[in-house]
Amino acid sequence: MTEEFAKAAAYLPAGLRERLARLAEDLTRRVQEIRLRAGGPVTLSAPDGEWRLDRNGVVSLHAGAPPMLCSQSQMEECFLRLCNYSVHTHQQEICNGFITTANGCRAGIAGSAVREGGRVVSVRNITSICLRIARRHDGCASELYRILVSRGRPCSLLICGEPSSGKSSLLKDLARQMSEGDNHGGRCFRVAVADERGELSGSGGLTSCDVLKGYPKAEGIQQAVRCLAPDVVFFDELGTMEETSAVLEGLNAGVAAVTTAHCWDPASLLRRPQLRAALHSGAFDQIVFLKGRQYPGQIAQVIETGDLLAQGNRDFTDRSGRSRRGSSGFFGFEPKGR
Repeated sequence: MTEEFAKAAAYLPAGLRERLARLAEDLTRRVQEIRLRAGGPVTLSAPDGEWRLDRNGVVSLHAGAPPMLCSQSQMEECFLRLCNYSVHTHQQEICNGFITTANGCRAGIAGSAVREGGRVVSVRNITSICLRIARRHDGCASELYRILVSRGRPCSLLICGEPSSGKSSLLKDLARQMSEGDNHGGRCFRVAVADERGELSGSGGLTSCDVLKGYPKAEGIQQAVRCLAPDVVFFDELGTMEETSAVLEGLNAGVAAVTTAHCWDPASLLRRPQLRAALHSGAFDQIVFLKGRQYPGQIAQVIETGDLLAQGNRDFTDRSGRSRRGSSGFFGFEPKGR
């Protein structure tokens, strides 16, 4: 196994861990996620598809021999190992659907929500675990670094892509290069990283950055801006409208921002109200679209925010393929001058 894959596999029950230890290094280097489902097959997600482990420990992209199934007891053991046998200390993360390990691996979880007063206070009967492989890809963001500093100062970027398209890897390496002067002796900047889930800093490499780990995103950004005087703030994933509003409030001090969003093209970006609002606020200068999970970390397109908003205002094609035009702006929003 590769070192990064082995770190993630260490949280699996012994039987599963031993089977995965026999896999070819070429595959373990490409695997992005280890997926367990109670009563379901053990699956390895890679750019070329979903590899399933059979009862003999052989992996295949296609259905063949009976698959190796994950038992409920194995699921529970993996969950406890991820929590370091202290579920209570990870309760807030669990309520938000994930657990971040000490070495930066993040496990998404699914199960039965326990609700009190309209909010989730716990999750029980864990039925799925998606364990992401935490990897460093030093140098992968060199092209983004050049884009970010092309105006003589850091500009603000929104990096867009589908799940497993390399957004977090680019974000981590870009923060490292900005703080260390890229890989060719470029200028160093003051970089703050608001790492709410501990995923960005968990695999190392950000020793020249100011890392605010575990803070709610908006609070981490506001504290960085108030106390650390950064040139640019990095954080992972714009989520709900409420969170986006709080984040934008923290960025009104003129600090550049770099973050990510789940969408795969301009149309899908503009269909998300919170992202549309972020673009109209002027918080981002450029939008970067990635090619997708089959080409992780590769850039498909870079668009100026003003150009994207103007394009959306002129002509938007809806899901049925019909063209919608109008002078009132995209979904009623008027592009602001830049």
